[in-house]
Amino acid sequence: MNIIKSDRQYKDLMKPGSFVGSTLTASGIKNALIIFHGILGCNIEATHFRSDQIPGGGYIPVISTGLNEADCIQGGTEKLLLTLRTSINQAIAGNKIPEIVFVLTSDAASIVGDDIKTAARIVEEETGVKVIALDTPGFAGGLVHGTDAVLSELLRLQTCHCERSEAIHPTITNKWIASSQAPRNDNKNSINLIAPHLLGSKNWTNDTDEMIRLLQGADIQVNLNLCRNFNLKDISQFAEAKFNYVLSSEELRNFEKICSDLGSEIVSENLPLPIGVANTEEWLLKFAQKLGSVEKAKEILVNDQKFVQKQLRFNYNFSWMSTLMYGKRCGILAHAKFGASLARCLLWDFGIVPKVIGLIAETDRAEKEALELLKEIKNQAEFTVLINPSYFDYGNHLKQAEVDFAIGSIQDKPLCIGHKIPHLSLAGFNFFNQYNFIPFPSFGIRGVLGLMSELSVVMEEAFYLKNMISLNNYESLK
Repeated sequence: MNIIKSDRQYKDLMKPGSFVGSTLTASGIKNALIIFHGILGCNIEATHFRSDQIPGGGYIPVISTGLNEADCIQGGTEKLLLTLRTSINQAIAGNKIPEIVFVLTSDAASIVGDDIKTAARIVEEETGVKVIALDTPGFAGGLVHGTDAVLSELLRLQTCHCERSEAIHPTITNKWIASSQAPRNDNKNSINLIAPHLLGSKNWTNDTDEMIRLLQGADIQVNLNLCRNFNLKDISQFAEAKFNYVLSSEELRNFEKICSDLGSEIVSENLPLPIGVANTEEWLLKFAQKLGSVEKAKEILVNDQKFVQKQLRFNYNFSWMSTLMYGKRCGILAHAKFGASLARCLLWDFGIVPKVIGLIAETDRAEKEALELLKEIKNQAEFTVLINPSYFDYGNHLKQAEVDFAIGSIQDKPLCIGHKIPHLSLAGFNFFNQYNFIPFPSFGIRGVLGLMSELSVVMEEAFYLKNMISLNNYESLK
């Protein structure tokens, strides 16, 4: 296992900023409203990524203040106040009062230094609707920074008294207080799933659902899913869970500190994501030993294997394709935990050899845990690990390794095709990257069927089309 960390001064890797992470998190809260304080171009990006939450979920409005050049010079606080008042009052008039409103900033508004906190406080006092203002420019950090900011504010809501101006809107106030004072259940064999959109899978919505199904099948209750189809009133139940499971293994510094103050423990054991048979068995049995029933975990694992075997038995397309892909060489570029887990799955379950593994990580913990997972296969295959590589470096290593195909997200597909390498989009986000409208997971043992189907498509390209796609290759100038 050869490990190479990027040391180039430039970074051409597609890495969404803080305001995308905060928008994705806030969009998972039912009946929320997002005011995006920034220029229209950044608003479009946030709105597009927000669409990840929509399949099987709710539509959360993202309303832009629409800053222009003059606002970026003179300040846009007045536009923010106008947008907040208009949006909330229209919602109240239509009897569709939002549970919570987020004000999120892009780079321009943060550079100007608009007083978003004061604007939020003024409108909250006027309307009685909770308004949270967060400084989330792209230069402050990546997805993890924005995710951490929103999750931390949600936990602070649980610990505050959430005073309201009852004289203005007593109905809203009483509803909030009643929900925060709801009776609590002692459910100490449960866990909270944290930041499911950081999984790294383009199919993260269905994959999270499959993880919940597996956990519940092993007698492990999922207390809260922060944030996917999340009811804000349920934040009062946050501390009832025994563990918080950060699905990406990225470090959410502020959120985890508040968890510690609340006596709510973070899962510290380094577990692979449940991709394929071997990873799923390790993942579920470890959780069952701590929180649930090992016997029930084994039962659901056996039943899922029988389900897969029944689908593939006497299927000659499967026999042919599984033989064709055995021993093929591939490249991977994905979020750290997802990429490492996928590499193990490809080698152990499909006989595909990962030769180049690009790991994208925002924090040291995600990088470290991914490398630990890859140590399990370092004596079974020779491969190079690239830590936060540029696309330029990743493309060069793919060519040098002479891979048969590559797996990544939609952003690196043109790169691979330009190098005459067939590409499969499994990582990244849903937007423009997920055309499977059947709610079937890639995770779990049952997810092997979905993975097999996806891999078969790229294998067909590698078998028939590799020479044809070379029409788009990048040639050096002579």
